[in-house]
Amino acid sequence: MTLETWILVAFLLVILIAFAWMIRLLLAQYARRRVRREAMLTPAPAMDPECGCTRPWVIVNPSKHADLNAFKAQVERTAAEMGVPQIQWCETSVEDPGTGQALRAVALGASLVIAAGGDGTVRAVAAGLAGMGVRMGVIPVGTGNLLARNLELPIDDVPAAVRVALGNEHRLVDCGWLRVDGVEEPFSLPAEGMLVRAARTCLRVDEGIELPEPESLPSTNEYSFVVISGLGFDGETMAKTDSELKKRIGWVAYVIAALGAMTTARTGMRVILRRPRPSDDPVGDAPAAPSSSGAVAASAILEGEELSDAPEQEMAWIESKSLMFANCGDLPYVTLAPGARLDDGLLDVIAVDTQAGLLGWADLSWKILFQRLGLKTFNLANSTGQIHFRQAEGVSVRAHTPQTVQVDGDPVGTATTVHVRIDQGVLDVSVPKVL
Repeated sequence: MTLETWILVAFLLVILIAFAWMIRLLLAQYARRRVRREAMLTPAPAMDPECGCTRPWVIVNPSKHADLNAFKAQVERTAAEMGVPQIQWCETSVEDPGTGQALRAVALGASLVIAAGGDGTVRAVAAGLAGMGVRMGVIPVGTGNLLARNLELPIDDVPAAVRVALGNEHRLVDCGWLRVDGVEEPFSLPAEGMLVRAARTCLRVDEGIELPEPESLPSTNEYSFVVISGLGFDGETMAKTDSELKKRIGWVAYVIAALGAMTTARTGMRVILRRPRPSDDPVGDAPAAPSSSGAVAASAILEGEELSDAPEQEMAWIESKSLMFANCGDLPYVTLAPGARLDDGLLDVIAVDTQAGLLGWADLSWKILFQRLGLKTFNLANSTGQIHFRQAEGVSVRAHTPQTVQVDGDPVGTATTVHVRIDQGVLDVSVPKVL
């Protein structure tokens, strides 16, 4: 064949591959929509049985708005158009980013509590509403808006988000909890478990209101998350992200922070999966830690039970850059955990590792890109960038060196031991109708 023929064949082949990838991506999106459609509950408005109407509270983070009054007017105008004449407003604070306010709204008869802010506000409000049986809405006005993206809520469209929050469509969503043992160099983030218990006590003592307890009440040192938590490179990225830069350039600030965190060292971790799901992709290959780190292997305890003697648990030793625990898997332009579902009662455990410098990061980036396209990734024995997945109902991790820990983009501090669990279906969230 002539050179022109070879060029034409190569061009047609590229077009064919691109078309196949596009079809695969569309099929993956359709599959995700089908899963969400199946998870939706019978359409019904969030109604107060006493008055027969919707009684919404909006918990707003004032730092997210250049003109808070204009934002409130926009929300109230859209609500009035939907037949909801009155909105009860409540602002977050540094001391309480939304948890106590959510519980107070429940105590005062709210039928719907709407979180208007970024991921931090959403998870704080979610912590207060978990297991309380009160509908949650979201008006995403943050940088990442990760839960909103995974629920396919309107982004950068306040009226559309309000209409969804006040609408009839809703579904149950899981809530994750991360407990840190012995925080070193703590950040200022308050633990939502502490806020939940403090708010309950204040309502009972100061106002005589006794709230019903959810099936699972968090401990005082537990942090909530609805999207993803993690430690290592993941935590370092969030700790290095400049809040002022986020306001100016949005999610690109996370990319810049990630570049600065690429030098995060690999570390050994003892990982314990509680009631894991069968998998052909183990998080770690070795059953025991190296002899040099024997103290690490022997000291990890989950809920007071020696791990080596606990049933329904799987132990592994890994060396990794980062270990993450996902409730859902879509980030801006990235699918980090393709198998994660918001309502399955499982944590998707993601172990990420790179070697050989930039070559390893490039290898890892290609794998994550393939996941976005709906393609399965493969980790060869000599791969410089690796990503492994497991699913379990709970996880305990003991790292050889202190690691930066984060929940939904907020750094908690540095620690060597964390315990993570998931509460299934404790959040009833307003969602858009799936066509």
